[in-house]
Amino acid sequence: MYEYFDLANLPVLDPHRRMLQVSSFDRQYENADWGQYLYEEDGAYILFDERGRGCIKSIWMAVTSDETALEFYFDGETSPSRTTTARALFCGGIKELSGVGCSFEERGHYDEDDCHAGNCFIEIPFERGLKIAARGEKKLFYHIIYETYADGEHRENGAGKVGDVGETADGSTYMRRAFEGKPYEFSRECESVEINTVLKKGYTTFLERDGAGVIREFTLETDENVRLDEIYVDIVWDNVRASQVSAPLSHLFAQPLGNTDIASYPVTSRVENGRRIMSFMLPMPFWKSASGCIVNQSGEEISAKITLKISDNPYDRSTTGYFCTEYENGKTQLFSDWKIGEFGGRGRVVGLVQTCIGGQYCEGNEHFYINGAKTPRINGTGTEDLYLACYWPNFKYDSPCAGCVNDVFLENGSTLPGAFKTPAGYYRWFLDAPVEFENGIRLFIQHGAVCQTYSDYSTLCLSYRLEEPSLFETDIINLESESSKALHAYSADASAGEEYTHEARLESDMRAPLMRRRGYRTAAGGSVIFKACILPDNDGAVIRRLYDQTESNRGAEVYVDGKFAGVWNCPGENKHFGFADDDFHISPSLCRGKELLDIEIRSGGFYTDFEYRIFTRKIKENEQNG
Repeated sequence: MYEYFDLANLPVLDPHRRMLQVSSFDRQYENADWGQYLYEEDGAYILFDERGRGCIKSIWMAVTSDETALEFYFDGETSPSRTTTARALFCGGIKELSGVGCSFEERGHYDEDDCHAGNCFIEIPFERGLKIAARGEKKLFYHIIYETYADGEHRENGAGKVGDVGETADGSTYMRRAFEGKPYEFSRECESVEINTVLKKGYTTFLERDGAGVIREFTLETDENVRLDEIYVDIVWDNVRASQVSAPLSHLFAQPLGNTDIASYPVTSRVENGRRIMSFMLPMPFWKSASGCIVNQSGEEISAKITLKISDNPYDRSTTGYFCTEYENGKTQLFSDWKIGEFGGRGRVVGLVQTCIGGQYCEGNEHFYINGAKTPRINGTGTEDLYLACYWPNFKYDSPCAGCVNDVFLENGSTLPGAFKTPAGYYRWFLDAPVEFENGIRLFIQHGAVCQTYSDYSTLCLSYRLEEPSLFETDIINLESESSKALHAYSADASAGEEYTHEARLESDMRAPLMRRRGYRTAAGGSVIFKACILPDNDGAVIRRLYDQTESNRGAEVYVDGKFAGVWNCPGENKHFGFADDDFHISPSLCRGKELLDIEIRSGGFYTDFEYRIFTRKIKENEQNG
């Protein structure tokens, strides 16, 4: 597992890694984002159920209670090897999950009795699966961020045997430093470039460099009260035609509502002797050249000191993303999610900065659609929850992974009506688990509970990207087409299943239209077989299935050319949005050199299918990299 708190790891893309999230989001896409689970079993509510190898990277909860018991089942255990309560989970209830990286803090004003958010960033690796069950009180708000591995292997700094909760290699040093409030330390020697300048109206060049390098730190020092929202940074890597970095300094330095102190891990801001000193420490690699300018739109001349720390470039050009930004601001549209960013290629999202005002803006959930999937892979429980707080309006707080930059409650007479008069600002760094994508990503967030408010929003999305995707669609099987089924030799076990017509909405957004599709459901003991086309020069493959999620589709075993490939587990149930799509990743060892795969899927209980799309993973060197 990569240690993402070592910021040097962030630009390195990993096509074999899949970042996912489960949460208590309202299955009706309304606003009851608590007490919702994947499914119920033997009197317990299952909030996490993953098969195969993976690692939980972070857990967030609100409305925690000692009346809710949590049980951790590793590797198919019939009795839990770890138990605690929802509140004690963040207060040392499991020895391995205590100390640095685990917290239980008050972060909201809404409820005088309990506005605590529990956050745990201590890794929980599992070898062949992990299930977390809750018993007792069921009102939890939660989200769990985790990653799985398409090649079946842990990444570097991997953990040991099953259930070695919190046991990681030396990489944990960076996470510990972050939560102990210590600054990030570069592992490579850097050249320091200092520029004292006056930022006149318009463009001021601060960076012109030929050859390869990595900007490890970008520090700007100005007068304390300079309007950062009227000053932009614009950077071009390797002579491309369009700027990859274009962002207001207010958002880049995580203070989008004006000058304030920030004590985060990748970004800091402080005042010394009437001067504001801001540092940005996400690495920015380039191979041919780098050119950048500051764009002053304020109309006033601004004295500034710019310091760049630049090292050599140790990164592999074909697997390393360029640092990019995506900035949006304006008014929301009724009943349409706010677009944070939408772009193609392959890469990973590593950070967000957001402001919002107007209506109950912090009720909105994030919806992230990855690799062209129609169902959001990341589906949250509220805007402030995305930023690891709870119960808006929030305190001002700073942490290594998230923060709120102002306290709208205290700024407006300590009343809820008053809190709505001032915009709120947040930041989130995905140092627990960057959001990986191989063929595009679309990031949205609701405004108000169901996008019903007239609001003013701004967002900055930070990512590492390459233009060329690594996942390509190479086949499709439509189960409503007899010719498509015949072409792919598709058959479903008639003795253990049946053909049926399902009418429901696709889990996507609140306005999803009703769909009517014909497919198959196969009971335990039955199987589905078909052939799938891929490209022989590949690095693995992905099967995307459209299925019926009104009942949990758990435990289906997948075989490729007769060899076991893993368990396709779709545990979530949603009776309100009955269609969903999901991906199964096939290891490169089962695909390389092949043009045709024989797929067999053995049902684990309830398995449904209506359509398959087949993708080949094929990494091509980006033209920008020459």
